[in-house]
Amino acid sequence: MSASHPRETSPPRNADRLAPVLRDGTSLEDLVDRERREVALRVMADPEIYQLELERIWARNWIVVGHESEIPNPGDFVTRKVGDDPVILVRRHDGEIECLLNVCPHRGATVCRAEAGNNRTFRCIYHGWVFDLDGSFRGAPFKKELYGDGMETSRVGLRRARVGVRAGIVFVNWDESAPSLDEYLEDFGYYFDLIFDRTRRGLEVLGPPQRFVIHANWKAAAEQFAGDGYHAGQLHRFLGNLLGMNMNDARVGQMHAPKVSTRNGHNIICFDMRDMFNAFLGGREVSAGEKLAMLPPPGVPRELLHEVVERLGEKELTLLADTPPANGGMFPNVGIWNTAYNPLPDRSPAPFISFRTYVPIGVDQMEFCMWVLVARDADEPYRELIRRATSFTQGAAGFIEGDDGEVWPAQTRGSRGYIARQSTMKYWALAGDHPPGGWPGSGHVHLPFSKDDSQWAWWTRYFELMTGKA
Repeated sequence: MSASHPRETSPPRNADRLAPVLRDGTSLEDLVDRERREVALRVMADPEIYQLELERIWARNWIVVGHESEIPNPGDFVTRKVGDDPVILVRRHDGEIECLLNVCPHRGATVCRAEAGNNRTFRCIYHGWVFDLDGSFRGAPFKKELYGDGMETSRVGLRRARVGVRAGIVFVNWDESAPSLDEYLEDFGYYFDLIFDRTRRGLEVLGPPQRFVIHANWKAAAEQFAGDGYHAGQLHRFLGNLLGMNMNDARVGQMHAPKVSTRNGHNIICFDMRDMFNAFLGGREVSAGEKLAMLPPPGVPRELLHEVVERLGEKELTLLADTPPANGGMFPNVGIWNTAYNPLPDRSPAPFISFRTYVPIGVDQMEFCMWVLVARDADEPYRELIRRATSFTQGAAGFIEGDDGEVWPAQTRGSRGYIARQSTMKYWALAGDHPPGGWPGSGHVHLPFSKDDSQWAWWTRYFELMTGKA
């Protein structure tokens, strides 16, 4: 990182580390019943709680803002948000990535007003202050006449966040005292790398992300992607019928898939593909590599599969073939789709891999932002195949988000009333930690039936942070 100007201090922490009391006298501790595993519905619609989230979650955790392939050249930038704070993600002149608060330190105006582009500097339109790509102050009109020699230029740079990049995905964190990105991912890092770092040159984004606003609290989407397999056979029944699945069979979809949760609230559902392969192969035993040749990991065309085999060990290849990390999320607001072969209009399967974020823009709105990925060396026909699969089933016009995008606002609307706020969301069903023999990954593995373990782990982490216990 550039040393041209110092970082500002981290957001102030609660000195006594006690759970705050809301204006009506309710303690945040009272909003979660840990013994009965229930969460007050109030947390989905309370503006006071939302303001505490901005301080205790969004200002102190590693937050995903994009992918390094979006800004490949010096001066390339995109503008995003971290909670309610606007930021500029930019490639500096020396090739490093910087995340700058998109707020002028002079009078608070937005500095960069474009969504993406390439700049040598950033200039605030209000009074014309100019900043370098590392955020440092470069100059201002009539600087000598206004300030003489007394301007403290070290204090007027754009505020900079910590930046961490892993497998191309860019994380940022405002808190200088927070653990490192690797510590934050912890046990989940094993699955993260299997999904996003399995070819020699890695993945890249397939065009700009889809971005649209949903009138729902951000937690409605985030806690669902914390491992809610229960809804898949119900809410997405039409998609299952389209695929010819028997949605009344609990083994269809995610209900018998191993679920993994971690201490930091991350999770992944691993689809169990073994019955499908047994049926297709007639019980004939084949290697993990042969299975992957039949159904390559999404985003990796067959001609690049040898790179996956060369990079991974036998246990990892077996996991990718038999119980691949499929979908889940990273705390607080990232959703992941990995092993997804979605149907095209002609019913043929097409691969799809993405990650998405649910960015709050108020207590009852969020921006849905979805990046589609592909191996850097994939050819154009394969890229077009992924584009078609994406638009047909995912994102603004897809079957899946069409379903979810109706339920998330319904949850938010349903939590507004005086009586409704006294209701709770129930997470009663726990499978416990039962890793199968030979399971290569880490974390808590929940079998045999998909229950509420990983979502409860998400809420546990949420309340640890909100009440100052983490």
